[in-house]
Formats: sequence, structure tokens, C-alpha cells
Amino acid sequence: MTEHCGQTQGPAEHLRQLLEERDAQIQRQVQTLSELNSRIDFQDHLVRNISSRLNNANITPSPQPFPGPVPPPRSPAVTSSEFRPSLPEKFSGKMKDCKGFLFQCCLIFMNSPGCFPTDQKKITFILSQLTGRALEWAQARFASDESLNCYFSDFISEFNQVFNQETDQAIDSRALFSLKQGNSSVADFSVNFRVKAAASGWNQSALKGAFFMALNEQIKDELATLDEPASLEDLIRLSIRLDNRIRARNSTKMQSNFSPSSLNVTVSSPSTEQMPTQRSKSQSLPLPVQASHSGERDFEPMQVGHTRL
Repeated sequence: MTEHCGQTQGPAEHLRQLLEERDAQIQRQVQTLSELNSRIDFQDHLVRNISSRLNNANITPSPQPFPGPVPPPRSPAVTSSEFRPSLPEKFSGKMKDCKGFLFQCCLIFMNSPGCFPTDQKKITFILSQLTGRALEWAQARFASDESLNCYFSDFISEFNQVFNQETDQAIDSRALFSLKQGNSSVADFSVNFRVKAAASGWNQSALKGAFFMALNEQIKDELATLDEPASLEDLIRLSIRLDNRIRARNSTKMQSNFSPSSLNVTVSSPSTEQMPTQRSKSQSLPLPVQASHSGERDFEPMQVGHTRL
């Protein structure tokens, strides 16, 4: 009787496992279908957006009562499928990257307004581009679905409070005084100057003076002989041209100084022509004077009262 019961429980257990496996497969298929439906809805929305733009571009103007001049041919309308800004890099929470990250996100919203019709979609897109500690903050701040129901402007304000370090305009202004061209070219230095100048809030006259004082002395000397440029852009362009010419001239001078023709170095081996010179020098040396007995006798003093033998 016991063996019979054991045999009836084996197929039931097997059947239960099969049902569980089938149920898991069905759940996976349902999830896959849900993802496909979401993608289809997104693509359908893009198609409708493109179609509406094409229809607006292909609308013909109403006929004029009097024939006018023939307009020049227009360039074909650029649709959203021809240009799509790339996704920004993942934002990890570094304060120096906050402004650039939000700026790139706003470019995507402006280029594809149909893809982000609501504030919630914009917020969701920004949150999907976070990583590191920024993602940790988002997980803690928007843990529930209700927390996403907020205005986009309020979200950006809170995002800036957390990750964006507001710069002090006075600090940016003082940074202009410490800028110096140094070993950089004027073209490279002008880029750094423009970044600081945009955040300083100075007028054009003050920026011209700051840029001039930051240049190297050689560029200042060249500018002093020319007329004063009318604007900051004119001063920057003129300084770049002068710097490029000076650098090209210095490079040419260095090449000419190190050319083989400028180095008058001759290597000669010892020859017999130098030997007489050495001998003549040795012969010209004074010989030591040797005292002789005859000389001593010649210079012997005279003795009075004695006759010389």
C-alpha cells in the first residue's frame, strides 16, 4: 500500500514543476511583450512627430493675386531624423561638470520636444543619465513614484542646490588679474581668457585692458606701435597674428643659426708646416749665459802697485 502511494506522488510533483516552469516562461514573455509595446509606442510617437514636421514643410503657399519675382530655391527642410544630438556623458556628481551636463540635456529637450512633452519625462531622462553618488542621491530622493510628480523647474533648482557650486562673480573678476600668457601662444591663451571673461561681467573696455596687460612684453611692444583696436575681438585677432609672425620668425632664426654653413669649424691634422714654427719658437728662446774664465779675467779690477804677469 505504501509503495502504491509513493508511485502516485512522483508524477504529481513532476507535473507541478512543469507548471512552475511554464508559469515562469509566461512571465518572461509578458515582460518582453511589455518592453516591445513601450518601444513601439515610442517609435510611433517619433513617426507622428516626423510626419507632422514633413507636412508642415510641404505646405504650399496660397497663390498671390499678382505674379511676383521668382523666389530663390530653398534648401530641403532638415528633419529630426537627420540630426540627433548624442547623449551626454553620465553625470557622477562632480560639481564642475554639473552645468555642462544640464546644458547638454536641455539641448536634447529642445531638439526633440515631442519626445519629452511632460516634465516627468524630462526628469526621468536626467535621472537615467546619473551614476556614482549622483545616482545614490536620486535613489534616495525619488524612492517613490509620487516624488517624481514635480515641476521640472523645481527639480532643476534642487539639482543645482545639490551638485552645482555657484561661482562668485567677484572671484571670477579677480581671476582675470592673475591670468598671464606665459609660454602659451596667444591663440591658446585667448581661450582661457574668454572663459574667465564670460563669467566676470566686465564691459568691453575693461576686458581689453585686462587682455593687454596679460600679454607678454614682446607682444605689448608690437601693439604699442599700431593703432588701438576698436573692440576686444579685434585686439585678440591682432595679437594672434603678431604672435604667429614672431614665432615663425624666431623659428627661422634658430634654424639659420644652427645650419652647417654658419658653424665655421675646421678640423686639421698635424702637419709638417707647424714643425718649423715650433722649432723657431724654441730657437727664439734666450740661451742661458755661461760665465767663462776669460771673461772674469777681462773684468778683473786693476791693482795699483802691481804688475800683471
